[in-house]
Amino acid sequence: QRSLVGSGDGVRGIVLLVRAAGRGEFSEKEIEPLQGFAAQAAVAMELAERRRDAEQIAVLEDRDRIARDLHDLAIQRLFATGMTLQSAGRFIEHKEASERVSRAVDDLDETIKIIRSTIFGLRAHDAASGTGLRARVVRVVGETAPVLGFAPSVRMEGLVDSHVPKETADHLVAVLSEALTNIARHARAGRVEVALETDGREVR
Repeated sequence: QRSLVGSGDGVRGIVLLVRAAGRGEFSEKEIEPLQGFAAQAAVAMELAERRRDAEQIAVLEDRDRIARDLHDLAIQRLFATGMTLQSAGRFIEHKEASERVSRAVDDLDETIKIIRSTIFGLRAHDAASGTGLRARVVRVVGETAPVLGFAPSVRMEGLVDSHVPKETADHLVAVLSEALTNIARHARAGRVEVALETDGREVR
């Protein structure tokens, strides 16, 4: 005798009740506990799955919150401090002091890179947050707009989400973020255009 654990599309297994060959069939009284056990097992397994889903959602939400906090608080403050030091360095006549300020600015840049790498790592685990390359490029451009003072134009052609490998996409987003930061800091640009193209073989 067998009883399904679950029902319909939610069948999770089968419970079997067997006896030696030649013996009579199971009675309803003997089968009833088997059916009850199968129902209880199905409920327990469903609860366990829901608990795992809830825990996974909590982890993903926590990662996303940490990533937002790192960007909104840490990176923006470090970036502003770096620009302040860079501006102040122009008025420092003492060569050694000027070099120290310049090194401090470089250290801040490296720290920002590390934090951004951490953010990308956190967001890469969040499969439900729209982490395709197209969405990530738009997000980086949008995050840089307040620093630039205007919104860069974005043009993307080809199947960038499906044709660009994840590792390549990670590097591309990091390079784009760094390039936009350098433009904001050094170029004094009034217009920026971001173009991303792929034909399935190359990314430009």
